[in-house]
Amino acid sequence: MKRILIVFLFTVMGLTALLFVVSCSNQTPNTAFIAPLQAIATHNPPSYTWTPTFTSTFTITPTPIPYPVSGFNAPYALAVDSKNNIYVGDTTNNLIKQYVNGVYNTSWPPKTKNGLAYTLPKAIAVDNSGNLYVVGNVGTGNTVSKYDSNGDTPPLQYSASMSSTLYGVAVNNTASVLYVSDSGNSRIVSLSLPAGGLNTAFNGTGILPLSSVVPYGLAVDNTGRLLIAGSDGNVHVYTSAGSAAATIQGFNAPYAVALDVNNNLYVSDTGNHQIEEFGFASGSYTSSPVNIIGSGTLVNPEGIALDSSANVYVVDSGNSELFQFP
Repeated sequence: MKRILIVFLFTVMGLTALLFVVSCSNQTPNTAFIAPLQAIATHNPPSYTWTPTFTSTFTITPTPIPYPVSGFNAPYALAVDSKNNIYVGDTTNNLIKQYVNGVYNTSWPPKTKNGLAYTLPKAIAVDNSGNLYVVGNVGTGNTVSKYDSNGDTPPLQYSASMSSTLYGVAVNNTASVLYVSDSGNSRIVSLSLPAGGLNTAFNGTGILPLSSVVPYGLAVDNTGRLLIAGSDGNVHVYTSAGSAAATIQGFNAPYAVALDVNNNLYVSDTGNHQIEEFGFASGSYTSSPVNIIGSGTLVNPEGIALDSSANVYVVDSGNSELFQFP
């Protein structure tokens, strides 16, 4: 008797197996039985492709740290100096308040204490020396007031035939140029510091007209470009010469803009009740937010600022509160 051993290697649905067929006779193997096995052995399993889907936006809702409610009433303005002192424009209470190490400083400013009297402060900027620049309604409402870090008064005041509606102010890194949102005239005014007159920015005029766009919050990035929160729901980026460099779209009534030490952009998207962060790389900002901050907590966030550790501070006019998002 002849013994025949036949071995088949076959794959089904990605699994490989061996089939042994033993014949114990001299008869010809049953090809009708072997043919289907041959077909199985040569069968190609179906191909499956998995394509992962990723999203570039992450919602960050850390536990906010509300600062002591020192009687805020619809605060709008906010700034953080190089020592991480925080200045809040308590707008409807007509005060600017200072926080040191998270504690409301009731001894600032030394002369008046418990806050710097200022009529409806709408925006605050701080230079590297700790000087404060404030816009709001003071007198005729068309001036920028400068205070030293002690809040000494009377302040220096800058005026360049601006309207009585000023909503934004920013100073460049060298404290040589001051930008003001002349919102009532739909333009940006650029002033030289410390003198305060119109400078040669924006093609020598010191004026950047924005047509029908009303400017609100301002910031200057580390390349010297000016970022403007506009009434058209966009953030506009301009060079110091007045050329449009970029437009970031998709906001609902953005009010303030701020930058961290890495030039990442933060926008208070007031109508959407959240802060949106945009990354910065190779000289450009991302077109979509990389982080959403404070969603579900904030109600009408207005002013925004960051400290040296990239903690995000927000004044929320809807909650009448100052929040920290670490």
